[in-house]
Amino acid sequence: MMNLDTKSLESLFDPQSIAIIGASERMNRIGSRPIQYLLDNGYKGNIYPINPKYDQIAGLTCYPDLYHAPEKIDLAILALPEGLVMTAIKQCAEKKVKSVIIFSSGFAETGSKGRELQDQILQIARKHDMRVLGPNCLGMFNNNNGVYATFSVSMSDGSPIKGRIGLVTQSGAFGSHVITSARERHIGFSCWVSTGNEMDIDVADCIAYLAGKDDIDVIACYLEGVKDGEKFLNALSLAKEHQKPVVLLKSGRSEVGKEAVQSHTASLVGSDEVFDVVFKQTGVYRVNTIEEFLNISYACTMVPLPKGNNVGVFSVSGGLGIMIADQLIEHSMKLPEPSQNIKEELLNILPFAGVRNPFDITAQIINQPTLLRDFMDVVFSSRLDVDIAIVFLSHLGLSNSIFNNQLEIIKEMKEKYPDLPCIVVTLTKPEIRKRFAEAGIFVCEDPTEAVKVVHALNYFRKKLSASLPMNQQWEQKQLDFSNSPQVLTEYKSKKYLKDYGIPCTKEGLATTLDEAILLAKEIGYPIVLKGMSSDILHKTDSGLVHLKLENKEDVELAYNAIMKKMAQMGVNAEGVLVQEWVNSNGLEVIVGSKYDVVFGQMIIVGLGGIFTEVFNDVSMRKAPISTTEAEKMLKELRSYRLFQGYRNQHSLDISALCELVSQFSHFVTDHKDVISEIDLNPVIVHPKGNGVVTVDALIKLNNSLVIHK
Repeated sequence: MMNLDTKSLESLFDPQSIAIIGASERMNRIGSRPIQYLLDNGYKGNIYPINPKYDQIAGLTCYPDLYHAPEKIDLAILALPEGLVMTAIKQCAEKKVKSVIIFSSGFAETGSKGRELQDQILQIARKHDMRVLGPNCLGMFNNNNGVYATFSVSMSDGSPIKGRIGLVTQSGAFGSHVITSARERHIGFSCWVSTGNEMDIDVADCIAYLAGKDDIDVIACYLEGVKDGEKFLNALSLAKEHQKPVVLLKSGRSEVGKEAVQSHTASLVGSDEVFDVVFKQTGVYRVNTIEEFLNISYACTMVPLPKGNNVGVFSVSGGLGIMIADQLIEHSMKLPEPSQNIKEELLNILPFAGVRNPFDITAQIINQPTLLRDFMDVVFSSRLDVDIAIVFLSHLGLSNSIFNNQLEIIKEMKEKYPDLPCIVVTLTKPEIRKRFAEAGIFVCEDPTEAVKVVHALNYFRKKLSASLPMNQQWEQKQLDFSNSPQVLTEYKSKKYLKDYGIPCTKEGLATTLDEAILLAKEIGYPIVLKGMSSDILHKTDSGLVHLKLENKEDVELAYNAIMKKMAQMGVNAEGVLVQEWVNSNGLEVIVGSKYDVVFGQMIIVGLGGIFTEVFNDVSMRKAPISTTEAEKMLKELRSYRLFQGYRNQHSLDISALCELVSQFSHFVTDHKDVISEIDLNPVIVHPKGNGVVTVDALIKLNNSLVIHK
């Protein structure tokens, strides 16, 4: 795993002294807001406004330049026009400032000229071991020490509530919106950082830093793109290592969205499907709306992760209880049905209640205020296997008299059953939401959002409890691809695969008819002949494949036909491949790789042969993977039952296929810089115990990295 430098970020998140270069005495200006926010939030360090126009700002001594500041500066905030940034950066370097935040825009997001200036600033920063946040960013805040190094207008209406969410956003406006919305709902944050253009400090740096902080329970991230895929993956792995859930909202799904991202943050976007795979592989929970983003992040700070996926639903409405149950089932959750004894005990409490789970306690809760407690107590204390509860109270949260009673009941159940998470759904008023928060009880207003929260908590339970995958210890081999064309024929492709130990068919290349006849005899009939040319990708479509040849005469006819066909096509003929005929009642599978611009080599497994394009039944992972992960890929396929032996068919050699997939993933990883794409199609999976064999293969190389003499 790549070492991520989180120690150097201490001067950003916990500075002992802050200089604001471009400070203003007008407190509604960008250069004055950080000063006001620092004072309002009780920052204990030293604040140094820098501007030659003023002697004093907000009661603080203002200095003409950074050189006159009386001590070393941990953090400098640059609130300057783009044209003055370079001079300020040079002053920061000479003053040995540890971290810099650049609010200014006009850099890489504007084009090549801005990028060139941004690169020059980065060179200075790296030369002097200075970390830089931005440019083109809204800055950050740390609620634990009063560091408010931001000019976000949202803070002028009130500081964010203190909490245990760490927020990282590539968009400053997104962060401001989320923080403001959260404040209105009494959802708190530990800190927030807006990364902007990510000249130096990026999302990965911030995730890695927050992962190690004890005052943070969950990392919430808004992402548009990633510049360094490996670094990003390592940061996510670090979060998992520290048992920190990561809730992520990524934009840029559509082509229009991708283009907007490029102009916004100058990030690499990559394939959205690949991002999905990477998120699942690293345990990140991806959301699609701000509502989900806030609810799930907040729930991770309020609710312990459930021990399983069994849910108990308590509802004042039978219809809404059924709706919640339906949605839970759609999200792969379970609603265990109570025993007859439990049902009878509940009916003794309320004879007309629904007692099957979802439990319908009806509107009688208004006349019998203890109904919820009585039902929950019976269910929780019984042997019914409930791991998490949803309590739907409809609009009762708007009534102070009813709410007071039910809040006390829920608090009582929380204390009595501390390991049993409870999600409350009710319409609320701001003051009531605050009381829920102070009681440590998660509440939301939409039952569908509650189901999403339960699903997310269960997802984190599984992902965070799973050990980090251990890669198989295959022997690493660096094969020589120099002097190769960009597209390798099947014969040359399989030579490399065989050298790496991947099982392939018995075969040989013939350049004369006599060689073909001799090879056929050595391999044993029946055999297959294939015309080999790097100019032809689809041999069958071109009439260059002859199957199940039974004797010398068949070989002679097929060989001559292939050579004649290639001559007519005017292609560069490598020869004719003489290959064993694979007669099997197994299954054809495709195993492939594709180089992704952000994350590198991605591998796929799915139905192969003619079914690849028809059904598109594939699973994908970031390479390399273990045999255990390969088996998970197979189980994700809609066609997985075919591997298990469907309708009296033989079960297939899943173990051998998983070994091939894992070994293949290491092959592409070991040669990630030169291989662009590989298809093994088909790989024949024989019945259990009989192994697998690669029948056809195609390797495409990254031509810019292939060495030609």
